[in-house]
Amino acid sequence: MDLKKSSQTLGGIDDINFTNLIDDRSYMSDALAYELFREAGVPAPRTAYAWLTVSVTGKWERKPLGLYLLLENVGHAFALERFGSRNTPLFKPVTYHLFEDLGEDWPAYAAIYDLKTKTRDEQRRRVIEFSHLVSHATDADFGKRVGDYLDLDEFARFLACLVLLSSYDGLLSDGQNFYIYLDPDSNKFGFIPWDLDHAWGGFYLIGTRKEREKASIWHPWIGRNRFLERVMAVEEFRTLYRARLEDSLAKLFVLSRLSQRIDEIARVIRSPIAAESSLRLQWFDIAVGDKSAAARSPTGGSKGPNRPVHQLKRFIEARAKSVREQLDGTSKGVIPGWQQDR
Repeated sequence: MDLKKSSQTLGGIDDINFTNLIDDRSYMSDALAYELFREAGVPAPRTAYAWLTVSVTGKWERKPLGLYLLLENVGHAFALERFGSRNTPLFKPVTYHLFEDLGEDWPAYAAIYDLKTKTRDEQRRRVIEFSHLVSHATDADFGKRVGDYLDLDEFARFLACLVLLSSYDGLLSDGQNFYIYLDPDSNKFGFIPWDLDHAWGGFYLIGTRKEREKASIWHPWIGRNRFLERVMAVEEFRTLYRARLEDSLAKLFVLSRLSQRIDEIARVIRSPIAAESSLRLQWFDIAVGDKSAAARSPTGGSKGPNRPVHQLKRFIEARAKSVREQLDGTSKGVIPGWQQDR
């Protein structure tokens, strides 16, 4: 929803999104995941819940549309509050080959990196220069210079959250559903999460549930990803990344803490979900509950609208255990792949 056209703002924000949550039986994958990113120190959108109705003169009066997630847009207002300038460069890439050399001219990069704010020539040039480094530098040269372009600590925080969440509908697999910003002070790139309705191991097109629970922390990407391969090979980054995993596993990605938060949110949104349908409520209770029984959709099936109900607490417990074992060196984890019949 664009509020600028009516000169309205909501909490200082003039552009907001309503997410229909139709593919998330827990109704809280997005909200809980964005919260985890923010707590880890990653710039991430804020969320709230909204019960929407629509009125049409002579036809409908407050016709209920259901429960939606109100999601802060990543745009000028976001850039101003997080980075101090509305003109902070914000990109929304869609590519399997992030920071691939496409030549010397910006038009070759423009469609892929989809700028959301105004930029200067030298700011766009940073994308081109970093692409050259990722594509052509020797390992030694890349290790020395990557920190000049990429905020290594910020990216370690971002990647650690993404990996803990086994969030495969994005950078780790299909090259979309994230933003990149160029910090106006450091002139380094950072990452912003987006579209997290299949976080918490819920992206059923990648691997099995158990494979997503045990997904590798040192090789979390699917297929070839030169950018991630090169960054992960840099010892300075691996040290920062490991530290962020350890810190999050000790303080944030903790079953008792997250279970309490899930229960808190569930108490608030259960009644609106019940008003939508009894089936949605049945799925919701399974998704946010503690019992492992009846984890399958009442209508059966393995994918799509009739796939098994994904349980948040069950995933968190198993994922935390697997990450701990991988950090301790007692497990290598697994590299899940695309489901063959996707």
